[in-house]
Amino acid sequence: MAESGLSRLKALERTSTSDRISSELRQMIIEGALLPGEQLGEARIADQLGVSRAPVREALQQLVQQKLVVATRNKGVSVVTFTPSDIWEIYDARCAIESHAAVRILEGGPGARVRATDALRTALGALSAAVKRGDPREISTTDLSFHMTLVATADNSRLVDAYSILSAQALTCINRLEIVLPSGEEIIDDHGALIDALATGERDVVVKAITDHLTVAATNLTTRPA
Repeated sequence: MAESGLSRLKALERTSTSDRISSELRQMIIEGALLPGEQLGEARIADQLGVSRAPVREALQQLVQQKLVVATRNKGVSVVTFTPSDIWEIYDARCAIESHAAVRILEGGPGARVRATDALRTALGALSAAVKRGDPREISTTDLSFHMTLVATADNSRLVDAYSILSAQALTCINRLEIVLPSGEEIIDDHGALIDALATGERDVVVKAITDHLTVAATNLTTRPA
């Protein structure tokens, strides 16, 4: 039997909290070290980390709320399996948040728009550097960071919190499916087009650009080669 990804866990310092445990497990799920359907037993995790079961239970509950694990009566907690329907829901919600964030930026006037486009150009530079290095997972992570930058510049912490959860779900799906990414030039052009749309100051233009961009991404994730 293959060794579980849980073997990566190491004992935590006594000052560690359920947030630290949740963060570690969350990253392992995103990276694929913990596989869909894999059981996450409280006792085993607590023993491996050298902590009591209480913070582990709290950490797993956080992950349930983030929809990265599922709790089933009489079966315990296991890593979530995302269906095509789940993926479309994730990207539909991403579209709603990103579009709302963009509209808030536009409502903030020219100054807010300039600050947002400047921040996005910096994020695009990081994405371009990742593309040049050629690591697909780094590209996907930096891609999501670009979109998080858009949401963050709307100055609404609740939007950021909600988007962070969706971002983790999306990145988990991307890493699991190991899709063939568009060419580096296409990735940069597509994200540059989002900046250009925001720079127009036209609500309909930027919302359409975001919707089209995320629809293509969701389609790529849910349409597997024959």
